[in-house]
Amino acid sequence: MKKLILLTGMLLMMMVKTAFASPLAPKVETMDRIATSEIRETIEKPTNDVAAPQIEPIKPMSTSEIRETIKKSTTYIFEGIKGRELTLSLWAGELSAELYTPSGENLGTLDKRDNQWVGKLPESGIYRVRAIPKRETSSFVLERDFSAKWTYRPDRVIPIAFGDKEGKIQLKMSGYQVQPLTIEAKRGQTMRVTASNKNIDVAIESPSGILLDQGEGQTFAQLPESGVYRVLVVANRPIKPAIKVSLQ
Repeated sequence: MKKLILLTGMLLMMMVKTAFASPLAPKVETMDRIATSEIRETIEKPTNDVAAPQIEPIKPMSTSEIRETIKKSTTYIFEGIKGRELTLSLWAGELSAELYTPSGENLGTLDKRDNQWVGKLPESGIYRVRAIPKRETSSFVLERDFSAKWTYRPDRVIPIAFGDKEGKIQLKMSGYQVQPLTIEAKRGQTMRVTASNKNIDVAIESPSGILLDQGEGQTFAQLPESGVYRVLVVANRPIKPAIKVSLQ
């Protein structure tokens, strides 16, 4: 009986030693160390890959006319007086413009379909015009007037005889008018527009609505696509200009 008790005790001691010597224990410790290291690395990992917020440019609208090319939304500011009538016009360019009061009210949006805002200013203070490009880059002309109202005249075709590369047209325009002239051209050609009077603005707009170039009395551009182009003639006073358009 004593031998049986002694043998049983020895067997129990061997089982305890075997359990403490199990190869699973070190693996658990290794996993704990790896897990702790990964957690510490995740917590201490720098956050430099987080993109900083983009700040939109703010520019003063110090003159009545702005001609610019922008790559991202840009805000233009000007001072307005309550009760004064404002005409804000956006001609040419693939973009839209939102008009905001000093208190943040949206008075309207200008785009190619509705390119003009006319009304009395509801309060005095700093007004904002937020120009939003619809392409990677957008060129545009934004005009602000506190008395005049711009009007668009119906499109007119520039007559070019078969085989010729040049067309002329005589216009009679009132003040604050935009006269679009249409002409069909091919990709790769160079279009040159010349007005008989230098005190008039002319611009070239592509078939897809991109403002290619503008200038006082003359402008030119290499054409990026085939189709019907628009030459925009802008007069701020009564005038009778002759417009010449050539293709090379």
